[in-house]
Amino acid sequence: MQKVKADKLKAGDVLAKDIVSKKGITILKKGTELTDKFIANIKKISGEYSSPEEMHIFIEVTGRDPEKDNKISAESKEKMEKETASLEKRFKNVEGYEYMEEIKDAIKNQIIKFYGETHNSGEHGK
Repeated sequence: MQKVKADKLKAGDVLAKDIVSKKGITILKKGTELTDKFIANIKKISGEYSSPEEMHIFIEVTGRDPEKDNKISAESKEKMEKETASLEKRFKNVEGYEYMEEIKDAIKNQIIKFYGETHNSGEHGK
C-alpha cells in the first residue's frame, strides 16, 4: 500500500482503502480501479481540504511502475515535440494572419493536451 497525493494518481491505480469525505461519506470503495473521471472528482474533493496533505489516498503498489512511467513520459514528450514541430512547418507560410495563428495555437494546445492525457492515463500510441 502506498499513500499518494491526488495530483499523482493515474488511471489504472487501484484503491487500497476507501476514500471518505470530511463528512464521513464513502466516495469510492477499496478495490476500485481509478479512471480519469474518478481522478478528476477526487481532485475536486481534495479542494475542500485546507491542505492537499489532509486527504489521504492509498493505492495498491502493484499497479504502479515508476520506471515505466518515466519511459512513457519521455516517449510522449518526444512524440509531442515532433508533432508540434511539424505543425509549425505547416503554418509557416501563413504567419501573420491572425485567424491562422489562432487555429495553429488551438491545434498545438490539443496536441499538448493529448500527449499529457496519454501519459496520465497510461495509454500510448493512439
